Amino acid sequence: MPLAVANLTVPAGSCPVIPPPVGDRTVEELRGWFDTDFWLWDGQTGDVCHTPRDSDQPLGDPALCGQLARAVAAGSEPEFVADADPVLLLALPQVGEDGQRLAATAAFVTARLEASDDPGRLAAAAELLGLDLSAARQWVDRQPLWTATALRRVGAAVIARQRAERRAAALESERDELAHHLATSYEEISLLHEVCRKLNLSTNEIELGRLALDRLLDVLPAEAVLVRLESPAAGGAGQPCQMCAGHCPLDYDELTALIDELQPATAGQVLLASRRPDATPLWSAPWVRDLILVPISTRDVCSGWMLALNHRSGGEFGSVEAGLLGTVASVLGIHSGNLTLYREQSELVASVVKALTSAIDAKDPYTCGHSDRVARISVCLAKELGCDPQTLNTVYMAGLLHDIGKIGIDDQVLRKPGRLTAAEFEHIKLHPDLGYNILVKLKQLAGVLPMVRHHHEQWDGSGYPHGLAGEAIPWLARIVAVADAFDAMSSDRAYRQGMPLERVDEVFRAGAGKQWDPQVIDAYFRQREQVRDICGRERANLGLDVQQWS
Repeated sequence: MPLAVANLTVPAGSCPVIPPPVGDRTVEELRGWFDTDFWLWDGQTGDVCHTPRDSDQPLGDPALCGQLARAVAAGSEPEFVADADPVLLLALPQVGEDGQRLAATAAFVTARLEASDDPGRLAAAAELLGLDLSAARQWVDRQPLWTATALRRVGAAVIARQRAERRAAALESERDELAHHLATSYEEISLLHEVCRKLNLSTNEIELGRLALDRLLDVLPAEAVLVRLESPAAGGAGQPCQMCAGHCPLDYDELTALIDELQPATAGQVLLASRRPDATPLWSAPWVRDLILVPISTRDVCSGWMLALNHRSGGEFGSVEAGLLGTVASVLGIHSGNLTLYREQSELVASVVKALTSAIDAKDPYTCGHSDRVARISVCLAKELGCDPQTLNTVYMAGLLHDIGKIGIDDQVLRKPGRLTAAEFEHIKLHPDLGYNILVKLKQLAGVLPMVRHHHEQWDGSGYPHGLAGEAIPWLARIVAVADAFDAMSSDRAYRQGMPLERVDEVFRAGAGKQWDPQVIDAYFRQREQVRDICGRERANLGLDVQQWS
């Protein structure tokens, strides 16, 4: 910072005692242009703020020069502020490195003093320079000669160059700031894109929270970023879950206490707070200097919190960091709400499926448990054939509901202990289409409709209800068909005993490529022991998500 010297009084011919010089860069630049030293003056106070070193550049009248310098510093052009032929006092407006307005002054000679000159001419020049007559003559004799025009032009060129350099420096600073802003914005957009890309119902709150934390620590200048989920239903067993990226100075209980302290102040909004070293503590954890606290809200209910703790550079968090954390918390809240709705719908669908399955069992007590066994066998075969988890869930539901159409079949035909007549068999053959019609308006069960309708189609086209053949039969329906056939052949019925398992194997071998898809039959033989074990166990109380089975 320039150091002003107030009320400076300098006796003629002496050098003032002033503080250490400032403005060396400005003075060096002017010396390069004019080959002489300049005095610098504070444009507000009129005090000297830089004196030439090892130079005979005279100061003149400090009071007058300071007053004139203040006027020049406010302008933008070089000015001759004093004239005592052959001496001109040139003043140039300058700008310090900190933006301070300055004025630079120096005396120049335009002609030589001759012995025959009027003595008053030398006296006027000496008064302007603040020197005695002898010193003034010696100083004038040592100086190079300038014209007023040349001085003004060089001064204007210097000021124009300095102005251009300041503009270039400002543009460079703006460029650097813009580049930094763009880089930060890119990181933030990349973070939000990656988080949003993971917004599918197979990603639970904990997985998404961990992903957000890992990326947030790269973007936010925080020592630690945390997610606290109060009761994550997916992946957290309903228990509070806390995740952290970076170095957190708080343990679980301390963080709980901190959130409890600050929660009433948030009112559902982002809380941005910083504690100065000498301030009264705003919270009980002294090792937390500053923080951002953001609620994770789901349908106006706070389901958790996001926090950023302690600015890495020792500064303070600002609205940009708080806004980014708030956006990520909003995404997590929306996803948590969607998961909750999805789980509620899934539970409703599960209840409907269980009710329908119970209705089938009640309709035909002789085949009680058949649908559950077919469902589990279908999952076993589908796993062997490489189906993904979502497909396994669909196969399981299809197995449970594949015979739902039997609700519309006449009880006397369905429970007949003896052999069916041709008309009765045609009546039985209606149940795939009946099942389809029962379920078709339930959007959540749309995926099971092909299996419900086509699990009695046969590979050679001789099945029902539509006589589909080969690859025209839906892939999963071919899996359910084999599972259904195994349980039908191996189970006891009112009118017959179940086939021996060796005989079932013979029927499958003979029917591969005729009645059933040979790939599914091959999968059956690879998993034959597990399929037999399924049929040997009581009906399991399983959920609709196959991945959660023990």
